Amino acid sequence: MRLRIGFFCTVAILIAAASLCHAQVIEASPDETKVETDRSLQQKAEAGDSGAQYELGLGAEQKQDYREAFKWFQLAAKRGVVGAQVDLAYLYVTGFGTDKDNEQAVHWYSLAAAQGNPNAEYSLGICYLHGEGIEQNLALARKWISSAITHGDGARSVNAMGLTYEIGHETDLNGAFSWYNKAAEMGYGEAQYNVCRLAAQGLVSPADYAGAIKWCSTLAENGDAWGEYGLARIFEQGVGMAPDLAKAAEWYKKSAEQGNPAAQLSLAAMYSDGKGGKQDLVEAYKWAAIAGAEKHPEALDFFRGLTTRMTKTQISASQSLARKWIQEHPLDPESSQTLNHLVYNIP
Repeated sequence: MRLRIGFFCTVAILIAAASLCHAQVIEASPDETKVETDRSLQQKAEAGDSGAQYELGLGAEQKQDYREAFKWFQLAAKRGVVGAQVDLAYLYVTGFGTDKDNEQAVHWYSLAAAQGNPNAEYSLGICYLHGEGIEQNLALARKWISSAITHGDGARSVNAMGLTYEIGHETDLNGAFSWYNKAAEMGYGEAQYNVCRLAAQGLVSPADYAGAIKWCSTLAENGDAWGEYGLARIFEQGVGMAPDLAKAAEWYKKSAEQGNPAAQLSLAAMYSDGKGGKQDLVEAYKWAAIAGAEKHPEALDFFRGLTTRMTKTQISASQSLARKWIQEHPLDPESSQTLNHLVYNIP
């Protein structure tokens, strides 16, 4: 009898203990657990744990707290964490959380690239290509971009290799076109546009108008703004086909509506000259103003010439349309100031 009582008492105690544990699990909310985890991570980072420092940097970056991200990336980068070196270099490039400093970016990209990081190799190659933070050197640009390709960076670096043949004093457009084609076949949108661009302008030999139409059409039909712009140019100029100004205007408008300043100014010119449809100076003014807000370098001169042909009523209507478009498609504050200059201060 004592055994039976003892057994049931033991079971009751275990059940009670399990219930208490279960209650404690329920009471510990996910937020409390996260706070505890964050506190532990913070303590590790402050104690010099480079992995924890990098993790805190990533968390801060995700919250767009770039100063905090910079702090932790810098600590982890100095301890040799490759990812932190790449992310720290990026902050130096963009000026997020610190002052822009291309030389520092090159320094950290170089350290990460030396460890075989493909992102760093690609970025370092781009720095050499454009001479940003370091003297331009096409041979070294190709070296690092080639290494990025070897380490699996893919179409982005294949396209960048094409850039090394198009930019600088050693221009080889056929060589650039060959690399662009490779990246285009890999599905890289920028490369597809580069193929479209070179072929459409007849800059490669032999001329490849079919390739231009193919890739511009592929991009445009997938909603790519630059593909739409390229296809519009093909229709306007009659590259490999008879010109079709109505279709050119249609594709320029699609690209313009996505915020492409080149398409916006081209569309303004179409409206101004009555190409592809009825002449409409109000719409021309609207799109020229928006292109200027997007900092197209030729927009202001075009805009000034256009206003001399318009009445005050037309200008007022155009200003309203431009402001409405901006409200529906917000620009950054600096661009908006340019727009205000255009719609208010041009006579």
